[in-house]
Amino acid sequence: MGFAQETGYVPTNINTILLDFMNKINEQFGTTYTVETFVGTNFYKYAYAWAQKYSENEIATGEIFVNLQQYFNVINGRISRPVTTNPGIVEKFGIEGYIASLKPMIEADAGKISICVDVDEDDTDYEDLKLEINTLISQITSGGTVTQGTEVSAIVLSNGQSFNFKYFLPDRLEVLLRLTITLSENNQVVVGSPDDMKVLLLQNINARYRLGRNFEPQRYFSVSDAPWASNVKLEYALPSAPSTWLTAVYDADFDELFDAKLENITVVEN
Repeated sequence: MGFAQETGYVPTNINTILLDFMNKINEQFGTTYTVETFVGTNFYKYAYAWAQKYSENEIATGEIFVNLQQYFNVINGRISRPVTTNPGIVEKFGIEGYIASLKPMIEADAGKISICVDVDEDDTDYEDLKLEINTLISQITSGGTVTQGTEVSAIVLSNGQSFNFKYFLPDRLEVLLRLTITLSENNQVVVGSPDDMKVLLLQNINARYRLGRNFEPQRYFSVSDAPWASNVKLEYALPSAPSTWLTAVYDADFDELFDAKLENITVVEN
């Protein structure tokens, strides 16, 4: 069984195994079998069954090494991204069922960490959720790190000491959206209704956008979503300037969250 850096372990095929077997027989017994004359001999009949089994074992061995390599890749990924790093903390929150984002570290914030968690403060169980979130933060932040935020819980650590742990709630911006769809002159399919387009746009945003991410209008609706269109344009307006429509990427802070609602979407057809 050969090994290559690109493909890993490569099982030997049956024909190669049979050729090696034939050469050994010629060497041992002084015969002069060729590939053509070897087929049909008793040696060939016995060797073929053995070669099949041998090849199956090599395939199984190769699969073991592939799985082992995948395991090493996963472990190395976890080692290179420990839970106390920003991506690790976000991932850990995701495992626990929360969406979180972290403020990028700057020199002025040395020793401090700011975490924002997308949770509804109006939830009837919010106090329990707050305690659960801050308990999680106490478990995944490095000792000595001071957490920042408005949502505070006193957590008793394993050494019996009590410390305050904190996080931020999202700064929800109730964004206005305007989707302009230009009908293609070559269209031969049924044109979707404006209401259907609103629902589809909202679904795309919910699937592709989250807390702390920049709002990139071109990501949430394209011609592939409206095959009867020759062009689509998504614009947004902020509550502070509802008549100013923008298409540029919105550079969001870690705690900002565009709150897109169906009633705030307008569809314009040209």
